[in-house]
Amino acid sequence: MRILLVLAFIFTIALADRDGGPYLGVGYGISEYKDDGKYDGILEKNSDLIFFYAGAYINKHLSVELGYAKMQSSKYKVEHDSKNLEVGYSLHNISTLAHYAFFDERLDLYIKFGAGFIKSSNEDGSSFIYGIGSSLRLNELLSVKFAYDIYEFGYDENANGTSNYDMKIHYPYIGMEFQF
Repeated sequence: MRILLVLAFIFTIALADRDGGPYLGVGYGISEYKDDGKYDGILEKNSDLIFFYAGAYINKHLSVELGYAKMQSSKYKVEHDSKNLEVGYSLHNISTLAHYAFFDERLDLYIKFGAGFIKSSNEDGSSFIYGIGSSLRLNELLSVKFAYDIYEFGYDENANGTSNYDMKIHYPYIGMEFQF
């Protein structure tokens, strides 16, 4: 019975098309911290960001995605200290994407909404993610993605367990997606 299930899974993946099936992707872009000037300790507002994701098309208009983003270190100044420390963020999220395809399903426009968990060297908490993007299908298996995501989370300036204000990380990126 197990062999039949494994074979059914393999044939499902092998014969999946745009109407359904799993996919993997990787993206690279530049992230920018947006805090409306409330946290002036951040010296570098931009940093590189690498994004890995896996998902599944439920149909050609809806997909669900798990993502992991890792930001390179950014420098910030500590009050009452002359040293500049570095902090990096990692983001885990789950998102729902609503797709609309054009030109024989070669060009795909989508919007993204989701939630996640953000972790840095000195704090962690929940985050929201939303964004827009487009995908250009090169062949049956490979797509190039152009997207703009925004991660929104609370910043706890006093380390007392409550967020003092919202921070946003804007992330335009380009990615490659492989669909099974």
